[in-house]
Amino acid sequence: MYTNITYFKVAESDEVWIEELLNKYHRKIFLYCYNILRNIHDAEDATQEVFLRAFKSSSKDKITNSNAWLYKIAYNHCLNKLRRKSIVTFLPFYESDKMAVVNIENDDFELDFIMSKLKPKERALIVLRIIEDKDYTEIASILGISQQTARKRFERVKEKIQKVIERSNTDGE
Repeated sequence: MYTNITYFKVAESDEVWIEELLNKYHRKIFLYCYNILRNIHDAEDATQEVFLRAFKSSSKDKITNSNAWLYKIAYNHCLNKLRRKSIVTFLPFYESDKMAVVNIENDDFELDFIMSKLKPKERALIVLRIIEDKDYTEIASILGISQQTARKRFERVKEKIQKVIERSNTDGE
């Protein structure tokens, strides 16, 4: 079995910073990646790659908001990962080899169905606003858009979700 191991040197002063960053943000970044990628294995890989990029970053000394900075790295990485895979539709939540995903925090089939109907950028916005409870200023910083654009896109996604719910309710009757 092939294992790709990456080594990099860490200054002693950075060790504490790295440990604090991991302790504070690892689970949040993992859940964020999972909600965009919709695959537990891809989310685990993405989380590791996000932190590796953060640790290797030459601009880490200039960061004023490490929270937004990490989410921005995660957002861009997940979208790039999806582009590389050319995923257009996402796998359903319940698959025989992915039953462990249920333990993440999301065992609601309806929620998963709704999330599967959204594009990755829309899911990222919903996760940041609702699950992560970020304000529009921070969302705009993470997504690289204006605050007004973030607010407008969120409103559009809410409308799209309402239509998905209405369609599923009329189909189920």
